Amino acid sequence: MLKSSTLSWLDSLKVSGHNYRYRFDADSNDTIFCTCFALFILDLFKETEKFSEGEKQGWISYIQSFQNEKCGYFEPAKYYHTDKERNRYQLTCFCLSALGILGAEAKFQMNFLEQWKTPDDVKKYLYERDCHKGKPGSGNKAMFLAIFLTYEYERTKDSCILDKINAWFEFHNETHNKNGFWGTNLKSHYLHGLQNGLHQLVIYFYWRKEIPKFNRIIDIALMSQDRQGFFAPTPGGEACHDYDAIHILTMAHKTGNYRIDEIETCLSRAHEALKSTQNSDGGFCLSKYKMTSFIDFFRYIPFYFSGSSPYLWYYRARSCFRTFFKHDKPVYDWSDKGRGSKESNLWDTWFRCLTMAEIVRTLDSPGKADESYWRFHKTIGLGYF
Repeated sequence: MLKSSTLSWLDSLKVSGHNYRYRFDADSNDTIFCTCFALFILDLFKETEKFSEGEKQGWISYIQSFQNEKCGYFEPAKYYHTDKERNRYQLTCFCLSALGILGAEAKFQMNFLEQWKTPDDVKKYLYERDCHKGKPGSGNKAMFLAIFLTYEYERTKDSCILDKINAWFEFHNETHNKNGFWGTNLKSHYLHGLQNGLHQLVIYFYWRKEIPKFNRIIDIALMSQDRQGFFAPTPGGEACHDYDAIHILTMAHKTGNYRIDEIETCLSRAHEALKSTQNSDGGFCLSKYKMTSFIDFFRYIPFYFSGSSPYLWYYRARSCFRTFFKHDKPVYDWSDKGRGSKESNLWDTWFRCLTMAEIVRTLDSPGKADESYWRFHKTIGLGYF
């Protein structure tokens, strides 16, 4: 079963003698990011219900120990991402979600929020980070800011914070492009726009705000599915790309009636594709498909021409060509080893399982017999459904 095999693999990553520390994969180190991802997997399968009070307090204390007492954000022991602001704010969001699972809050005041004193400060930050231009990573930063403001508003009910949240929505309502994403170049209207823009849409979904051009966003998500059932610009999918499109489609299914039959067919195909990314050890990987020769590049020609959009054909071919020359260079976000493509790791395992859980809950099938063990975050952020 999915649950038993995944949890067995997760247990193999636990650092000996430490209940709250997990390695990112079989050969890497442990970090506070890994602790959060492990907890997210455990909670998705409702394993956190089995925690004793002592265990729960142990998790809480360990996570809270990474909060910077002066500034209030959560800080990794070592920065792996070159953008320290992104790494720090991302960890803060993950830690707030993790503490929410455990029924706890941040230990100290989040004083770093004082940099956004007014609604204009919120808009200024979003402009300075090029969120309106769809700059890579800008969607993440926009999402982080909205999560922080929402967290503080729900904790304090301060109307001044609500004004700042409204300014966040005003900025995004005023700057979206004709396909509903953010950015003016062509890629920002399609796969890049979808992946980057999902972060802002997470906030719209949580606050139940009307999304400009939402039907067009659904159109782009549907046309992005390839012949295998994935949504990435390279064969075999990628956990983030697949989640981005599928989360949009599951929310579209929950909240409206536009192209419902096509969404259901699309999600069913995606569920089968996602299951295929589980490795024999029980964990999930980024992708089992990686080009290592020019023969592979030409072998995937049918993949490039998935769907009816000539631009997506070009975008896939270009992405694959660039990937070929990277030779599977790992991405250093959350560990010293980095994240390769075929090895099971905590991030891809959480995101793959989370995505399948959303599909199951949306369709009641496939996997209806397993539905009872899914649980989603109750607090704003990735993992909320």
